[in-house]
Amino acid sequence: MSDNWIVLIPENPRHVPEKERQDFARIRFQEICPDAVIEVKVFEEIQFFDCGSNFERIVCPVCASEISMDWWQDLMDKEFDALCPLEKKPTPCCGAMHTLHELRYEWPQGFGRFSLEAMNPNTGLLEDGDKAELEKILGCSLRVIYSHY
Repeated sequence: MSDNWIVLIPENPRHVPEKERQDFARIRFQEICPDAVIEVKVFEEIQFFDCGSNFERIVCPVCASEISMDWWQDLMDKEFDALCPLEKKPTPCCGAMHTLHELRYEWPQGFGRFSLEAMNPNTGLLEDGDKAELEKILGCSLRVIYSHY
């Protein structure tokens, strides 16, 4: 059997909301997704949050060229081996300077130290109003990642 997640991460990958905000957001997310298992996760180091089998491709946010998985994986390995994730690097297509987090992932993926996750929410896509409410509770803009495994 496969599982689905709605994973919310701050658009600022280094941001970790205050504990009180995390607790309130977890309670509200459980109300939004009553069938789901809700988890709040905080990490010391930046993590990659992927979309699992929903992944299609990576695109340059400037010129819209597709970025090769080989280039992306090589950069991921180098940055995380050197313990300096998310430094701006030139894209292979047009040389625009972006972090790995700033690339356009289809379906969305991203990096962060904090996540609010709903496992098997059985709700479909998160409503814009619910996302806005959780952003207000957490005090930051959020990226929504739909993971399927």
